Amino acid sequence: MLVPGVTAGRLHLRAFLCCLLAAAARAEEKVGQIRGRVSIPQKFAHDLPPGQGIASMRVILDGGMQSALPTADGYFLIGNVAAGPHLLQVVHPKLLFDPVRVEAQEGTTMKMSAYLADFEHGRGAKLKYPLGLAPSGAYSYLEKREEFNILSVFKSPMALISLFSFGAMLLLPKLQPMIEEEKNRQRLEQEAKREADGNERR
Repeated sequence: MLVPGVTAGRLHLRAFLCCLLAAAARAEEKVGQIRGRVSIPQKFAHDLPPGQGIASMRVILDGGMQSALPTADGYFLIGNVAAGPHLLQVVHPKLLFDPVRVEAQEGTTMKMSAYLADFEHGRGAKLKYPLGLAPSGAYSYLEKREEFNILSVFKSPMALISLFSFGAMLLLPKLQPMIEEEKNRQRLEQEAKREADGNERR
């Protein structure tokens, strides 16, 4: 029969040993760091409102499991990166950055390789490391208004019908005298023919 105090002591000892083993396993697990720099080219910078430059950026790893804020110069560092593939993204309210696939490989030191993220094939073009990231575009929240083109008027059926009707209104008054003249000419020809037939009968 076990004494309750002894049983409780053994349970505490086992829990303590499990904690030590878990801590040792974490200590042996190698982790690395992802380093890089984000920058904003001049063609994007002049369209940004004041205060929405690098200070508005956030670098996130694996959908937000880890994150870092760039320094004023754009440098960032994300630590405690375990071995394996990771998805790195730069979040900004106005600018669009291409996602990056970072592969951490164990060795004597943790080696980092970076590629453009291709969600169909996994890897895209290989990138230099440490990373140098810049926006690939800007978000467009409003649809750009199309410029007026006079030729687009002729592509509309309603516009074509209106133009045809307007042209008919202009041409009909000019055609009316020609029609009357043609009728008079035909009438005179018929009268002349009748007179000629009458003379022949006589």
